[in-house]
Amino acid sequence: MNQTKKTMRTRLTTLLAAAMLATPSLAFAHDGHPMTVDVQSSEYKFTSPDSIPAGWTTLTLTNTGKEAHHVQVVRLPDGMNLQGFLAKLKENEGAALAMVDMIGGVGMLLPGQSQKTTVNFTKPGTYAELCFVPDEKGVPHLAIGMTKALTVTAAQTAAATEPTASFTVRLLDYGIELPKGVTVKAGVQTWKIVNAGPEAHEMAIMRMAPGKTMADVEAFFKNPVGPMPFIPAGGAQGMSAGRQQYAEFNLTEGQYILLCFIPSPTHQGAPHAMLGMVRPFTVVK
Repeated sequence: MNQTKKTMRTRLTTLLAAAMLATPSLAFAHDGHPMTVDVQSSEYKFTSPDSIPAGWTTLTLTNTGKEAHHVQVVRLPDGMNLQGFLAKLKENEGAALAMVDMIGGVGMLLPGQSQKTTVNFTKPGTYAELCFVPDEKGVPHLAIGMTKALTVTAAQTAAATEPTASFTVRLLDYGIELPKGVTVKAGVQTWKIVNAGPEAHEMAIMRMAPGKTMADVEAFFKNPVGPMPFIPAGGAQGMSAGRQQYAEFNLTEGQYILLCFIPSPTHQGAPHAMLGMVRPFTVVK
């Protein structure tokens, strides 16, 4: 990966992180609804079930720690365990991520925040929960232990019905599409997020900091120093091409932007946000 762009991506995510235990809970699907799984994040671990059945599953991430965290879920190749994947990741991040099926997860949350995301564990196998958010020194949390293996077994009930969404967001190379003419209103809502690829994509939600504009955002990406012009507000973690997930948000009035920070394998590791995956929107009463 181009070192300058890798350093810039680290700087961006470090600034993002700087801005910002209970018993695992598992409830099986009923009446056609997805199963629900509680995941707690803290320094530097996930507290969650060790095994769940395949199918649509609602992950509720609660950040009980003192730093910002997210949960990225991936399916490992058959025959590979978590330790083997982490070794590959340390050796070559891009190659390691190309090996896995990224199924989504809950975006970056500040301490005390919680969010739900419904993802599809399409088949049994070994999965991993990962936190790529860096600490104040720029070290990704997964490098200091914030990983967890998850075994997915065969489905135990009939397939659950997918959630009902307020609207669909499409993630493209390299753009983020909201429905034409859509009005995003304050309150609790569910978005369907689709990766129309072909590269992997995520959808981070950021609220604009008071007094900041898109001009400040553009300037920040050109030279990511000083305070960020936006504040983390959750989102939907990375998905491989063709995948989709449903994220529930409770938004207040204000100015927001959608971003994708995943590095592009075809642009020397440049974060997708630097390639155009930045979409402003307004939340109204």
